Amino acid sequence: MNVKNGGLSFLFLLLVFALVGCSSGNAEGSGKNNKELIIADWGGPYSEAKVKAAVVPFEEKHDIKVTVITPPDYGKLKAMVENGHVEWDVVSVDNDYAIRAGSLGLLEKMDFDVIKKEGLYEELVHDYGVPNDIYSTLIAYNTDTFPTGDHPKSWADFWDTEKFPGPRALYKEPKWTMEAALLADGVEPENLYPLDVDRAFAKLDEIKDDIKVWWTAGAQPPDLLATDEIPISVAWSGRITEAREDGAPVDLEFNQGIIATNTWVVPKGSPNKELAMEFIAFALEAEQQAAFSSNYDNAPANTDALSLLDEETISRLGQSEEKQGQQVFTDDNWWVENFDEVNERFQQWLLE
Repeated sequence: MNVKNGGLSFLFLLLVFALVGCSSGNAEGSGKNNKELIIADWGGPYSEAKVKAAVVPFEEKHDIKVTVITPPDYGKLKAMVENGHVEWDVVSVDNDYAIRAGSLGLLEKMDFDVIKKEGLYEELVHDYGVPNDIYSTLIAYNTDTFPTGDHPKSWADFWDTEKFPGPRALYKEPKWTMEAALLADGVEPENLYPLDVDRAFAKLDEIKDDIKVWWTAGAQPPDLLATDEIPISVAWSGRITEAREDGAPVDLEFNQGIIATNTWVVPKGSPNKELAMEFIAFALEAEQQAAFSSNYDNAPANTDALSLLDEETISRLGQSEEKQGQQVFTDDNWWVENFDEVNERFQQWLLE
């Protein structure tokens, strides 16, 4: 009897230890599986394309949860870092902001042992950020009013209200607006920076009365153009191609387009810094970049992805050799140093 009870007790202890072991293992696995990466991105079809191309595959690869919130808020990012309560791991920001925030100690340095620079535009890579896609600020127009081929093909044409009549729309920020004015005034792209601010304002004076709308959100130009309320506007390339594919009578001109990027950054104190760097590296691989640009008309930041896209897509994205040669990169370092002063003058000029 005692032997039997002792045997049962021994078996019971083995069962308990086994259950404890399983419970401990499940807790560890659950902790890993429940690890969550938080990404702040710009939203809409743009973020949906990123989720499909990179976020879901990354979740599956690492067996984790990735949550995308929209939109990024620079004030919130700064407050989180300064208060030591960082909730975000990866954030998509304007490149000039990335440079500025990095210099202020708000961002982690990129880990280039994990993130590969090969294939990335060197103009867009720096200590605190890497590009996640490429887009252009350019001339867009209503194709009913200006059929393709008989449309404004340069910033000088944009300024020519006799040859191309009708109200215009411009971006309500000096960045890209100043560049457009100087290109319209005959400045060669290679001589664009440092910007001649006085000359740009003088050129803007010439067209100010013809600017019906100063837009602030990228969704505005396609809507304005589609209804022909504004037949010619400055716009971001992906917004126009998306509207065109949806049947809107709009098109764009890549000549003298001003290239910019959305930039990946990692807030200082990110709770998942190493995983954040891995996500950025993964999202920049050619396969994920090509998948994104197949679903949203911003060009891949990794030029190696172009070999995975067909010629029609490459041309539509403005990445054919001919169209690339017609465009100019934004000098974000110049804007970091000069934005506040130029913007103050610009906003005052709008009120005059």
